[in-house]
Amino acid sequence: MSCTFFKSEPPPEEKAHQLYLQAQQLLESGQAARAAALLGRAAKLAPGNGEILLAHGRALVRTGDKGEAIMSLMKASELLPDRVEPETTMAELFARSKKYASAIEHMEKARQRVPEDMEVQRKLVGLYVQAGRLEDAERLLRMLQRLNPKEVANIVLHADILLRQGRQREALEKLQEAAAVAPDNFEVHMSLGRHLVESGQFEAGAKEFEVALGLKTGDTTALLELGNTLLKLGRSQEAAEKFSAVLGKQPGSVAAKVGLAYAYLDEDDAEKALAQVDDALTNDPKSIEAHLAMGEIMLRKKLPQEALRSFQRAAKLNPAGTSAHIRLAKLYRKLGRVADASAELELARMYAPQSLAVRRMLAAIYVESGDNLTTAEKFIDEALASGIDLEMLKLKVQLLRQRKQYAKALLVLDEALAIAPEDKQLKLMQAELIDAQRAAGSKKKKKRRRRKPRGPVIIRPDF
Repeated sequence: MSCTFFKSEPPPEEKAHQLYLQAQQLLESGQAARAAALLGRAAKLAPGNGEILLAHGRALVRTGDKGEAIMSLMKASELLPDRVEPETTMAELFARSKKYASAIEHMEKARQRVPEDMEVQRKLVGLYVQAGRLEDAERLLRMLQRLNPKEVANIVLHADILLRQGRQREALEKLQEAAAVAPDNFEVHMSLGRHLVESGQFEAGAKEFEVALGLKTGDTTALLELGNTLLKLGRSQEAAEKFSAVLGKQPGSVAAKVGLAYAYLDEDDAEKALAQVDDALTNDPKSIEAHLAMGEIMLRKKLPQEALRSFQRAAKLNPAGTSAHIRLAKLYRKLGRVADASAELELARMYAPQSLAVRRMLAAIYVESGDNLTTAEKFIDEALASGIDLEMLKLKVQLLRQRKQYAKALLVLDEALAIAPEDKQLKLMQAELIDAQRAAGSKKKKKRRRRKPRGPVIIRPDF
């Protein structure tokens, strides 16, 4: 008589733990999608395990599945009432979608859970800055500075606030001070890079992001920032490599797909760009950046009405955002809808009256159109007064050229070349300016008038 032994199945909790461990290994090797699938199975086996639900939510964030990620993280938050990670992860997720009110709500919950967590408080300051709540940001930062006046992260946050207040020169000085104190600090180089890009110093900004990547190899945030900066420098193929590297780590990254779309667009491949944006919108139908990119693609395909609809969707998703309003204004001007263009510009100014970015874009629109040059010059001078701004120097050159003030334009151009001597656009502008000055000089040369011959001089005798 033979006996048959059946191997007993491990209990669900033990099996869930095994799946959790396997998923952690997959995450370490960059296989977020497979890890998320295993963690999903583990969560079903152990629905009361907060750690598994938290890991599942984080893995879903990496795959780009925001909806499912939020659901898992909310359950994890209920099961782990003393932990900040579920709330901070949700806050960061909402911040990426520019839903700052929701992001702040979750970060404030995290702060309430662990009031002594300085990192949570710094993240909250950052969110206040992004949302434009500068008074709240300054108040909380002052408290952090009192606790630790030499903390580099606090210096970086102070610089972010100064930049939002239009005090660009002071912001850069703060960051350079931080970089000198902590040359190996990843966040310092990232923030310095962003500030340099904001001021139009794209080459210098790209170098800072490269330094950051040297400190954290393969960091997706640094890769995205570097890719976007390379796009501004016209180096679309290099930018595409950076975005592809991000997608290798995070296949569902909407930001990387949008960046790759712009890189393809720069290479005049609108169809490939369209495929990337379609994927991005499938992953996140409410992505503002994806709708803006779709609008740009439609413009390239000479479909202005489709572009208009895409920009309007972006503006509807984030009415307080300025990018959609500015792009709508530009398109309305092209379509001859001057009143609509003016309305969009006023909206942008209303939502962000002190925003340097808005003023820079407004100045660019005015200079390109040749209208409101006095206002454009005011905005340009304000931007330049706050610190070095290569893009504003270029605009100033264009403005002075339109006024045919060639000598002044060349002086401003020399200042710009001192900042970026290898900038190809500046060199081209210099050559064009010299030609225009010569042409204007030759026209001013008047023909020498022949002197009319005088008649004979009659000397009358004095009788």
